[in-house]
Amino acid sequence: MKRILTGVLLLLSAGCLHAQQVDSTYHNYLYDSRVAYFRQLPAVNKAVVFWGDSITHWGDWAELLGFGKVLNRGIAGDNTYGLKARMDEVLRHQPRKLFILIGTNDINKKIPSGYIVANYRRMIRELKAQSPATEVYVQSVFPVNDQLIGRQYYTGTNAQILALNKALQQMAAAEQVTYVDVHSHLLDADRQLDARYTYDGLHLSGMGYLAWVQYLRQQRLL
Repeated sequence: MKRILTGVLLLLSAGCLHAQQVDSTYHNYLYDSRVAYFRQLPAVNKAVVFWGDSITHWGDWAELLGFGKVLNRGIAGDNTYGLKARMDEVLRHQPRKLFILIGTNDINKKIPSGYIVANYRRMIRELKAQSPATEVYVQSVFPVNDQLIGRQYYTGTNAQILALNKALQQMAAAEQVTYVDVHSHLLDADRQLDARYTYDGLHLSGMGYLAWVQYLRQQRLL
């Protein structure tokens, strides 16, 4: 009995150590100031909300979509842990539609895909419980362009992105929300992020945002 108990304690300790090795940090000046700013704004009931990291952050969604009742809730550098921590701000709007795009920075932090998917699952279940009328769209993580990207600041690969997207697609099906494969729409013939759609191999150019919105419209999601 003593040996069994010792073994269990060792396994628990190893699990805790593993969890501590995952870089789940998200607080920084930009994150904290932008969340504080969002929370000071009035609620916009039944808005269309774009929620994510820098790729969402740098999009001028009202101009791109041509209507005013759309909210940009992107924060550059954010990850699934940061998104989860600010769910309350999104929930207060009771969005009509919610487009989620997150995971790029998780990959860069070496966060295992299982952790990323688990965070998505928790968020989706909370969204369904707190805002059941919201249409939730899980967007695929976008590809990168290996020839243009600066590897000194981003180390994620297209292979990792594809693996995560497959897991997100399976998770979305299990949770009965819509998975949106924008990833495939942004590729060139070499299966890279099309150079027309990016200025640094990771973030989108104006043409990239237009291609993104065009695809959402083609799928009749907007």
